[in-house]
Amino acid sequence: MKKRIFSTPRTYIAILLIAAPLVFLTGMRNRPEQSEHGAPEDPLARSEWFRKQRAYPYQHIPAGAYLRSIQQRNQKIQTESQTIGVGGVMSEVTWELLGPQPTNTGYAYPTTSGRVTALAVDPTTSSTVYAGGADGGIWKTTNGGTTWSPLTDGQASLSTGAIAIAPSNHEVVYVGTGEENFNSDGYAGVGILKSTNAGSSWTLTTSPFNDIDIGELAVHPTNDDVVLAATTNGVYLTTNGGTSWTQEISGTATGVVFNPSNGDTAYAAVEGEGIYVSTNEGASWSKDNGSGSGALPSSDVGRIALAIAPSSPSTLFAGIANSSDGDLLGLYKTTNGGSSWTKESSITDYCTPQCWYDDVVAVDPGNASVVYVGGSEDNGTLFQSVNGGSTWTNVTLGDNLVELHEDHHALAFSASGAILYVGNDGGVWSNSSPASTTVDWTNLNATLAITQFYPGLSIGASDPNLAYGGTQDNGVQQYQGTIAWNYAWCGDAGWTALDFTNSDNVYASCAQYDVEKSTEGGVLGTWYPATSGISTGDRAQFIPPLVMDPVTAETLYFGTYRVYQTTNGAESWATISSDLTGGSGTVTAIGVAPSNHKVMYVGTSNGYVEMTSNAGSGATWTKVSSGLPDQSITQVVVSPTTSSTVYVAFSGFPSGSGQHIYESTNSGSTWTDISKDLPNSPVNDLVVDPTYSDTLYAAMDVGVYYTTNSGSAWTTLLSGLPDSAVLALKMYKSSRTLWAATHGRSIWSISVSSIE
Repeated sequence: MKKRIFSTPRTYIAILLIAAPLVFLTGMRNRPEQSEHGAPEDPLARSEWFRKQRAYPYQHIPAGAYLRSIQQRNQKIQTESQTIGVGGVMSEVTWELLGPQPTNTGYAYPTTSGRVTALAVDPTTSSTVYAGGADGGIWKTTNGGTTWSPLTDGQASLSTGAIAIAPSNHEVVYVGTGEENFNSDGYAGVGILKSTNAGSSWTLTTSPFNDIDIGELAVHPTNDDVVLAATTNGVYLTTNGGTSWTQEISGTATGVVFNPSNGDTAYAAVEGEGIYVSTNEGASWSKDNGSGSGALPSSDVGRIALAIAPSSPSTLFAGIANSSDGDLLGLYKTTNGGSSWTKESSITDYCTPQCWYDDVVAVDPGNASVVYVGGSEDNGTLFQSVNGGSTWTNVTLGDNLVELHEDHHALAFSASGAILYVGNDGGVWSNSSPASTTVDWTNLNATLAITQFYPGLSIGASDPNLAYGGTQDNGVQQYQGTIAWNYAWCGDAGWTALDFTNSDNVYASCAQYDVEKSTEGGVLGTWYPATSGISTGDRAQFIPPLVMDPVTAETLYFGTYRVYQTTNGAESWATISSDLTGGSGTVTAIGVAPSNHKVMYVGTSNGYVEMTSNAGSGATWTKVSSGLPDQSITQVVVSPTTSSTVYVAFSGFPSGSGQHIYESTNSGSTWTDISKDLPNSPVNDLVVDPTYSDTLYAAMDVGVYYTTNSGSAWTTLLSGLPDSAVLALKMYKSSRTLWAATHGRSIWSISVSSIE
């Protein structure tokens, strides 16, 4: 979440200074902080970047838009299977995973995977665990995390908020879609998935959960038909296994638990309200905030992480965020079921300053004195108490020198309390002695492929085994021909650019104004800031475009609300435009014509397209947006052979059909909508086939599509591709291999040599 990806305690650095190689230490010391080389840290910026482009020109994404686009996609697949055969002309070819699976970091937690938002341990087998990715779906391990398998790649939503296994029947698993971390860089939920065979198959209940995020699920201890759901629209109850649901509490609910010894009693946490209690299986509720000096706070009550002590069910903990500033309002404990609460004064602000995003609490099932709290904090992200909260120890770094990634979202004990599983922005870890003051962490990311990529993938000009991409909170990553990738630099990272004349030169846009460069092949520790001349006062996207000139590798372009150009490999930058957005937007896409690199088109967040035919100092710009929709632009691509032919891709969910891809053959004087039969879903990237000019490929939130007739008709290209939003496409020309970078299921490739 934060720009700083790796937290490293001073004691560990001291050990490294003695034992580690010089290049490793260089990487540790010089790891760029956003506050040093970019805009001040803003944990909301990333999620707003994702949301605003999809919502514009509205404040919110239209209700039900995502589910409708999925339904349109599915109808299109059905139509194609009837007219051109199952799988269309590409029926013999499927997408293959390129990774990362996992990412090698070079740091104290040797591998990462991506954001894990939910965990659940089988009550009968501690080695069987379910993990939910932010947009990576449900994964299952039966060997304690040594290997994982995806279970929901073909489901309507891979966005995960909660997982619950029925205590009375471990074959029954409920999954709440929609990540309730209030971060906006993922879709709202489309419903609740249920499996009655331990994840082998699933059924989806959409009503009443479409466009609602589900943060926690609780199943009655003896009746798997009774389930409570904490959602962004309150607390819901089903008594018939999910066939129907009723809203029992309104508001934003962030936690719900049953008393494991007495299913009549349940507790719920609601923002702004505090804790509720039910004594009739969730059918009715009353406030449970205590009174007088033993009361919970009554103001600034934000997100609440709620945990019950199974061995002493009248003991509960509530980690409460301060709604006014995102800090920790306090960690509170009750030992009498909520009649009175006590603030734990010894705990540090474990989730400050973003307790709204990551705040999680768990209690050992067999020992109410063993408690863990997690979040994101500069001096440690996970803390342990072995005396019921009287004192706390920072256990972010294990005694075995394995460290946890920050930004914790999930803690799950095995039924006996012998194992603790941890989920965060870097993946999954486990601890096989959670009650001990000696804490050793085991990294469980080796076979998880849930990395969240941003736009701006780059592939070596003559080497398909070299590529770079930017990811959410796991930095710039380098591909070198194996499914395991290497972490290179940054925290949140977007667009990358790879010198086509010298692959040692690599560039990356590391969130907002932070442009970084390596002249040593992108190896960790070889990057340095390359921002001279770029104003940090400009309006800019959280993930701004960084594009290399297709003719001159030393020339690059960077967009804020205006365009910057470097002609000396990012040693210095100069503006070559004034404000191109009309005073309120930002530059979102830059397209340079391969056939005439002086011709450039720029797209903006508010639907403007500007064009110049003399890119560089003294460039003159012409607005060429007439006839285009008022939607956020995600990509501008110029024909490989003709500089007057240009394509523009749009995000958003317009009320009418089409309006997602436009073509101009006269430098933007007029435009033609070529979206035709595409689903009404954001288009995030476009590729024009370098061999067949009428063939285009489109990356959408609901998959990849292609046309062989300049958009008169589109065909799905989905076989084997998980249902995660595709934010970037790139083609390796020599083999005509298409790469798709997803925002939750890593990167995939497919040969399109049979498409003409």
